[in-house]
Amino acid sequence: MTTPPKSKRKGKDSIFIDLFHQPKYAVKLVNALNPALNVTENDVDFVTLRSVLMIKPYNDLGILIKDKLLICSEAQSTWSINILVRMFMYLAETYHRYIQDHEEMNLYGNKKVEIPRPECYVIYTGENKNYPRVLSLAKEFFENKSTLDLKIKVLKKAGKKNIVEEYVSFCHIFDKQVKLHGQTQKAVTETIKICQNKSILKNYLRERQKEVQNIMTSLFSQEEVTKRYGYERFLEGQNKASENIAVKLLKGNMDADQVAIVTELPLSRIRELSKTL
Repeated sequence: MTTPPKSKRKGKDSIFIDLFHQPKYAVKLVNALNPALNVTENDVDFVTLRSVLMIKPYNDLGILIKDKLLICSEAQSTWSINILVRMFMYLAETYHRYIQDHEEMNLYGNKKVEIPRPECYVIYTGENKNYPRVLSLAKEFFENKSTLDLKIKVLKKAGKKNIVEEYVSFCHIFDKQVKLHGQTQKAVTETIKICQNKSILKNYLRERQKEVQNIMTSLFSQEEVTKRYGYERFLEGQNKASENIAVKLLKGNMDADQVAIVTELPLSRIRELSKTL
């Protein structure tokens, strides 16, 4: 008897990246986050750090608007205050790459460099009703005793029908179907059918139905891998993959500090790897 394919544990998170990397839906997202912008597809440029490390799923999204505004967003289904630190590091790496791409910028010169203004958001899809509407790095991590701060606006239900609310509704429907049918293909197909009937991400799900099913479905879930090979061996394989990427980045003359950020390996380990080259 063939075991039916299981849906990915992070299926809806992967949809976040695929959905909002379609230019027309990215425009809808930006206009939902900041209606005053009224942007078009020609105004949008993606700066998501999606190709940095592919070992585990990321839900980060970076959108540059006319070189003037940098919008960073992340979808989060389980609440973690560490989003503040992740977003801070994400912004730093994004600005680092932005300046590298603009050779005329000299951080050590007298002329002030012009960088895009950041706006940071987290789209919360979980069930906690007591989530804060605004997060502050200075408040949460430094008791407001630091001159350094980063603020993130937290979104859940927008109060009116827009792409953010549709995505949140999609996540809730998917969660409910997984509870009913387990991590199976039926949970995926039922989610898509219900959303289409309720006009939730209807056009996206129709246009990219095959891609959506491929994203949400996998023959071997992470739980199966963990069960078969053990959690420790799973982590060993993950760390080995990170070290392989670190070596390639070091060979490409990337700074050790940046390699540590990208791979999430300890800086001490990065320096050990550097010595072996």
